[in-house]
Amino acid sequence: MEWMRSTAEIRLDPSRAEMLDGARSVVVLVAPYARANERVGPSPGVVARYARGRDYHNVLRRPLRRLAAWLRAQGFETRGSADSAPVYERAWATRAGVGFIGKNCALIVPGLGSHLFLATLVTTAELEPDTPMRARCGRCRRCIDVCPTSALVAERELDARLCVSYLTIEHPGPIDESLRGGVGPWFLGCDACQDVCPYNQRVHASPEVTLPFAPADRWARYDAVDWLSMTEEQVRERSEGSPLRRLGRERVARNAAIVLGNSQDERHLPVLREAARSDPSAVVRDACAWAAAR
Repeated sequence: MEWMRSTAEIRLDPSRAEMLDGARSVVVLVAPYARANERVGPSPGVVARYARGRDYHNVLRRPLRRLAAWLRAQGFETRGSADSAPVYERAWATRAGVGFIGKNCALIVPGLGSHLFLATLVTTAELEPDTPMRARCGRCRRCIDVCPTSALVAERELDARLCVSYLTIEHPGPIDESLRGGVGPWFLGCDACQDVCPYNQRVHASPEVTLPFAPADRWARYDAVDWLSMTEEQVRERSEGSPLRRLGRERVARNAAIVLGNSQDERHLPVLREAARSDPSAVVRDACAWAAAR
């Protein structure tokens, strides 16, 4: 598979390079994932672009391993991360001159936009650093204005506790009622602040480059009612190879209920009322009761 990617190098302070003894540089790799601007998700829900296809962790490891093997062949040590270690990928990418941080806190690469995956490779090789790139947002604040929960509290300042991506993916338990309406149709993740960015309007990677992230048929096969009604085993089976799998049944069903409530389609009332009475999870029962009332 061919990858469109950008690489850059930065020097590390050895005293702070805890990932690898003797580390001197970081190589930052970029892979675009956005495809055609289409609505994808379990109807009436929407799934963020990054989660529509294969699990990106597995896809990104391949080019990372090839680069690591090449560096090791030259006698250098390496340690890679594809969103799998507590490292500051965006900060490193900025220092490496790959792109700049936009007002929505996303890394923007001119010519590629911000729908990107990042991977990093720490190495003992002494590489020539590239020049950082200045921020180029100007007066534009479309991302801040469009955020459905006002999570972008200022330029380049995000309150993650309010972010729809955090709420639908990472947040355990019930979502605060004051934020559920802002979740809107987002079943998994949120692209609102990226979709309005001018840097994402002018560029699209070729379909061949983003093929691993083409929408899986699960999103057309199962709607939000289906995901709400699934057992733990069914969710695990039907989310195989997808970022959805990390959520588990309770968060999947909770998100489905909120999406159904925000659709305000009365056809969903019977299933919501039944789940509000009988779902084994108190979190899901609460979400269904709220959705039915809405």
